[in-house]
Amino acid sequence: MHADTRHPAPELAACSGVLTLELNTGPAGSVPPGPVSRASATQIAEGIAADLGRLVPDLARFALVVPGALYDQTELLRPGFPLLAALDDVFRGTLLDGGFVPGLVALGSDDGRAFTLPALNPARQPGAGPLLMLPFSLLGRPGDITELSMQLENSLLQSGGVSVTTRQAVEAAFGLRAVNLSYATVGDLCALLKVQLEHAGFDGLWELLERALFRPQEPADVSLAPGNRFLMSEGTVWTPFWTFDDWAQIGPGQERPADALAAGYVEWVRTQRQYLMALSAWGLPVRMAIGEAFTECAGTTMRDLRAGAALDGDYLVETVLHVDNAGPERRLLVTNQFDDEVGTLAYTVAALDADGCLLALEHHYPLSPRELEAITARLTEPSRDFERIVRHPGGLLIDAAGRCLESAPDPATETAAGTRH
Repeated sequence: MHADTRHPAPELAACSGVLTLELNTGPAGSVPPGPVSRASATQIAEGIAADLGRLVPDLARFALVVPGALYDQTELLRPGFPLLAALDDVFRGTLLDGGFVPGLVALGSDDGRAFTLPALNPARQPGAGPLLMLPFSLLGRPGDITELSMQLENSLLQSGGVSVTTRQAVEAAFGLRAVNLSYATVGDLCALLKVQLEHAGFDGLWELLERALFRPQEPADVSLAPGNRFLMSEGTVWTPFWTFDDWAQIGPGQERPADALAAGYVEWVRTQRQYLMALSAWGLPVRMAIGEAFTECAGTTMRDLRAGAALDGDYLVETVLHVDNAGPERRLLVTNQFDDEVGTLAYTVAALDADGCLLALEHHYPLSPRELEAITARLTEPSRDFERIVRHPGGLLIDAAGRCLESAPDPATETAAGTRH
């Protein structure tokens, strides 16, 4: 259990375990239960102590801290293990004279809503999934904890059975019925997560998570088959954002034939969004930079990315054409560049004058799926100065020769409003 050994005080060390609850998938959007009362938390903690005592006969040498709350694995497996560190901090706060006294500390919330220490409050995200976790921390002398960690790592998952008493206490306190309950170490959870992610084709995600959890001082550079790239340095993940035009002309898609550009870019966006959501869920900060900055990035040139290529804000506007000293805009032709599975990839906006001549052409890209609302709100702002026309072609509109996005036809003329070329 070497990866989860922490030092809450100079004379103490700590290691952790988890009681995992496998549940039947509840209704879509269902929210995990909140913290339980101190009395219920004490019953659960006593059950866990008794179960561990059958595996570790000298458990009385250690302090055991148990929160009366359930967490998703993304809350537990975060860089620095802040949830587990918070449990250690709670016990350290009980050492009034600085001396170590083994004992049982059960944490509950009598109002059923929140703990006094905010770091211990579960996120309770809707649709958290079928696996919830109740962590616990064991504290003691460094030498004893080293021995205990090895013992738990070797036997907790295989031999640490959950008693009927503990199961009943957990199910009654949280008001749920578990398909299965079992004990595991943090190392066991990471091994399981690694298998799950690799089986689902997310090997690169595990590489980033594993580095962030256990070797955060080491940089990582992960490149994926669709052309996505993730550089991790000093606790932050950097990734290029490619507009379609740049992706197809100078980026990962530049070698693809014209008839494969749409599918290739959709695959890149799908993968990018999946990784961004997952990295955010596991608490890894992510920054984006314009894709062109990565074309010269053979190594981890983080200083260059920070200096001039970082993207901030909700969305990116790529200006393809702008006519200087033009007349007033009278119509905006907005094209929803859309994929059935991924959703909106971008909005192409063509500004036309009263005669239908093109004054400006832009592509508006959300920097993450949740930020699409910011673009939509901006493009649908009421105006008395121009007419707005929104087209939904049901796919990406591409100028194959130019390898770039194009606008939907102007309904007034049924001709393309314009492209880059």
